[in-house]
Amino acid sequence: MPSKCNELEDFVELDEHENFKTNITSSTENNDQMKVKRRIIAGPWKNVAEFKKVYCWLYGPDSNTESRKLALSQMRVWGLRRSTQCPAAILGTSVMVEVQLKDEAASIANNDDLQMLYASAFTRFFNFMSSIMQTYSIRNMYDTAKDLGLASFVVDLRHICAHGQVLPPLEVLRNTAQYCLHWLRDYYWNTQRANMCDVDAAFIRRKDKTQCDLNISRLFEVYDSALEVYMGGVVNIKIAKRYLHGHRLQCLKEYYNLNKFKTLTEIFDHIVQKLGQLIKRDIAIKDITEVFVEAILKMKYFFNVYEKAQNSDKHLEMLLEVSQTLFRMLALYDMLEKFFEAVLDIAESVSASDERKSGASFWAIQISKGFKAYRKCKELYKKELDKNPNIQEVTFSSTNVTKLSHHVRELLICSGIDRRYTLILSDTMRRPWIWSFDRSYLEKHLQMINKYTVPPELTVDEMQAFCSLIEAYFEVPTETNMKDNSKIYTPQDLLNKINGVVAETMEVDNDEHSLECEESTENYGLWSIAPENDLCNWKTCPLGRLPWE
Repeated sequence: MPSKCNELEDFVELDEHENFKTNITSSTENNDQMKVKRRIIAGPWKNVAEFKKVYCWLYGPDSNTESRKLALSQMRVWGLRRSTQCPAAILGTSVMVEVQLKDEAASIANNDDLQMLYASAFTRFFNFMSSIMQTYSIRNMYDTAKDLGLASFVVDLRHICAHGQVLPPLEVLRNTAQYCLHWLRDYYWNTQRANMCDVDAAFIRRKDKTQCDLNISRLFEVYDSALEVYMGGVVNIKIAKRYLHGHRLQCLKEYYNLNKFKTLTEIFDHIVQKLGQLIKRDIAIKDITEVFVEAILKMKYFFNVYEKAQNSDKHLEMLLEVSQTLFRMLALYDMLEKFFEAVLDIAESVSASDERKSGASFWAIQISKGFKAYRKCKELYKKELDKNPNIQEVTFSSTNVTKLSHHVRELLICSGIDRRYTLILSDTMRRPWIWSFDRSYLEKHLQMINKYTVPPELTVDEMQAFCSLIEAYFEVPTETNMKDNSKIYTPQDLLNKINGVVAETMEVDNDEHSLECEESTENYGLWSIAPENDLCNWKTCPLGRLPWE
């Protein structure tokens, strides 16, 4: 990228780290020697209004010394924003205005010193203008001035200022400075002002980011196609046409044959390795995580595979076996949390289809289970480390996401985790890996809870343990607990217990007390009673269950 850029000819790649908007610049006037093309550039001004404001300060009918001082200050800000990539015409305007203001202020008493300032300004001005043409060819200054539309005497004056023994008269320098500012107005400022428009930087993507997105999307497209045929029982590419056709089948075949795979399962780990290489290569791209998440969300079968996995332990085992490396890679590069939030948003969405929400809910649950397993292993390792600080260190993160270390496998076994039905995640590059959600985030999602975002149903053992805790809290006698207790406890019973309401009193005047309880007690520590609605009567729902279960 050249150090100075031509706003009309050189493409300036969008810098997404700038906190200002970009501008689309085009020229409707064609030069005789040069074809002007429409280009997208990153301008140092916040918007078109700021650019036009400076133009009015410089060339407007009310322009004066004070307004030109304001314009000079703003152009200096632009120079700081873009440094050497600030438009050359802006830099040239700045040096001409600066020397004129010093002349008008009469702050330089000696004419010789003032001549030196003008001479230096002309030299810098022409160097800025010459930099516009340097991308085309090495040419002499007269050719450059001719192509730019500058009079040849400006080149002569520049030579005299740079190499002459005697500087031109002060009046000649002043007149030439005014000529240069008029030329800048016609060549640059008027053209930009007439054709510039605001563009939100969020809608413009860097070329490298666009290419990265394309590469990642292609890999995930092949991954999704391979997953579909694999879950159908396909072991090699020859019989894949039973499940795929058209573009998806063609892309899968090309990838399979290009890498000379022998079995279909080789594709999954190979694609994950390629994705890891893309992350390392393009890690400097802003929002690389969002690029990955968007590409995953585009996969179709990936969000429909839940139907087979939920109804068959065999299919669940098959699915998790080949997807382990993908989720380990996402965890390793700190992308899993963003993906979890994305599938949670889909599960809560009112516009998404039921199939899409069910698929998102399935993967959110699998990630949650995987994180719980990860935490169990960490806690077990910490206990062992507290007992014996000299034990061998266990590495939970590794750039090789396709294999688990021997020590991690031991921790999984000792933690009672079935590897067949659990995602085994990895540490991130920044250890330790901990999910942290603020209270407002949780409150927001609690308000949007639905059947796709609640935890799965409790197992028989979990329900018995939960019932035992409830009975212990309500002080149910042991002998009663041994019998078949048909009492179903609800949130209303829990509220009565908190308020110290005697059971007999509640039975006598249940309706009056319920109304009084609703009116007088609303908050219970961190919890509060939500107003009842026609859909869900939470107070009568059995503890541990939801109204629709």
